[in-house]
Amino acid sequence: MSTQRSAAGLPVLDTPLFLLDYDGTLAPIKQDPMQAFPHEAVVPLLNTLKRHHPVWIVTGRHLNDLAVLLDVQLDAIGLHGLQRGVVGQKAVAAVSESVQEEIMHMKHLLPGIKEARIEDKEYTFAVHYRGAEQEDVVIDALKDWLDHLPASLDAIWGKKVVELKPKGVSKGSAIEELLARFPDHQPLYIGDDTTDEAAFQTLHSIRGAQAVTVKVGAGQTCAKYRLPDVSSVVAYLQRYTTV
Repeated sequence: MSTQRSAAGLPVLDTPLFLLDYDGTLAPIKQDPMQAFPHEAVVPLLNTLKRHHPVWIVTGRHLNDLAVLLDVQLDAIGLHGLQRGVVGQKAVAAVSESVQEEIMHMKHLLPGIKEARIEDKEYTFAVHYRGAEQEDVVIDALKDWLDHLPASLDAIWGKKVVELKPKGVSKGSAIEELLARFPDHQPLYIGDDTTDEAAFQTLHSIRGAQAVTVKVGAGQTCAKYRLPDVSSVVAYLQRYTTV
């Protein structure tokens, strides 16, 4: 793990390529994901940033769901890399019929867990257990369920959630194309969850010292910098509106 520097040490880049997670980065995490509205300053901030720099949202959400919460038209990667599109416009995902069938089969195999809630993402789904009183019992049941996971799928464990996705799809693989499209921009990726670690690693591998990676909140990470919460992310991004 790297030795992260504090918010005070975060640089302000001349030619940034903004790559921003949503939940836990631009919006506080909520027990009901559809109540996770952005920080009050985020919408005007993103509208200002996109006038001067390329800005991409990189999220595990379905982009159609994100559009309900985030009233900004932005380029975006959704479902951990399965979707490409624009927030506010209808988005589709590249998922084969056989993989969709296996995902739906896993959904049918999911045991009835009283304290868990399914978030349907059209092409896949997530199982949330935030707020569960017997969290260890829920996790054990989910681990038993994942014993049936087919070889074509991966399970992503995030913050009080587990989600299925096609093997080989990640935020890291998704942003490789963006790095090639913007060779003259310095990538700045900000994210809070375990799913963002793949993106951090990809940035370090492809852009090395040029990449600026920021972990939001506590927990182990390979990111170079750390910010404590959503408000601090907003405060940092606002520095780009005054330069």
